[in-house]
Amino acid sequence: MNRYIFIYILNIISCFAVVLLHTTLPVFSPQVSDTWVKMVALQSLAIFAVPIFFMISGMNLLGYRQRETTSVFMKKRFWKVGRALVLASVFCYILFCLFPNHFYNANQYADTRGLRDFFRRFFTNQINDVYWFLYSIIYLYILTPILSLVVKNRRCVEYMLILCTLISVGLPLLRRLGIPPQYMNTLFNWPLFSSTSLLYFLGGYYLHTYWKPVKHQKVIASIIYILSTVGMFVLGLWANGYKKPDGLSSTYDSYYVSTSSPLCVVQAFALFLLLHSCESCLKQCNNFVLRMVQKVASASLGVYLFHILFINWAGVNINSEIMMFFVEHPFLYALIVYICTLICVLLGKTFISMVSSIKMRIGKQ
Repeated sequence: MNRYIFIYILNIISCFAVVLLHTTLPVFSPQVSDTWVKMVALQSLAIFAVPIFFMISGMNLLGYRQRETTSVFMKKRFWKVGRALVLASVFCYILFCLFPNHFYNANQYADTRGLRDFFRRFFTNQINDVYWFLYSIIYLYILTPILSLVVKNRRCVEYMLILCTLISVGLPLLRRLGIPPQYMNTLFNWPLFSSTSLLYFLGGYYLHTYWKPVKHQKVIASIIYILSTVGMFVLGLWANGYKKPDGLSSTYDSYYVSTSSPLCVVQAFALFLLLHSCESCLKQCNNFVLRMVQKVASASLGVYLFHILFINWAGVNINSEIMMFFVEHPFLYALIVYICTLICVLLGKTFISMVSSIKMRIGKQ
């Protein structure tokens, strides 16, 4: 498989964006304050995170037949993602059971711990709900042997992209505009095409394989990214009643700043094309920089799996004044959480590598 530098950059940016989305969770409690407005802006800026992860996966995996058999593909992908999901879930579950008072919302584990409780939570994504991405990507892996045949034909990919856009993005938009839901309930029950995950998965492959670059693509993609971000920010404030006579909504309306928002689709596609068009420039970087970028990108899965533990722990254990400072400066907070988690993941990978090397040496003796 060819190694693309822009994919490493997208991985790092998207991983940090995931952390940023989780350090701005107070946005779901609307209040008249500059901090809340700032969080809406940062949510709009970073909502592309998981869509980009889906796009990267689609780009890398839908052409797997050129490299390996289906059985090898399934073994490799399920071993990597399935192992990560199971081990991370076990780790989080044990941690929450041992220290129920040291993590946000972990006190529910104090009286319910046990194997049966673990499996109940695991199969309903109630151990660490951040892992919903892994459950979704496993679904896409199951579809990939079929999709890999479809994507050989450009028109077929375009047909599926149109269907996914109409069903997973267009219909919710119509409902949002006031069309009675009974007119669309049947269409919403088309489970394959109602998946925005599939839309982004196919979109990544299509943009990489079939998209023909346009003149001034970097500039155009940058402008589209900015406009879509600003659009989500403005509509996000408006949907929640900001500056309206009736005041803010009591519950946060996340439609416009979500992965199913039409503006998010535009934002994610624009960012992908922007970095894609920078590939030739990125390859000019010196080898040391490229190695560092690759090393940081390789830790993205680990950061994704464990960053929320830092956030949940800090919310309970850090001094309230310091925590308030972090709440008021969520970008800085996200940067600290990202760096701390990254260091822990890299140290863990180094330790595991050292143990494996020692075992190999012992085995050869």
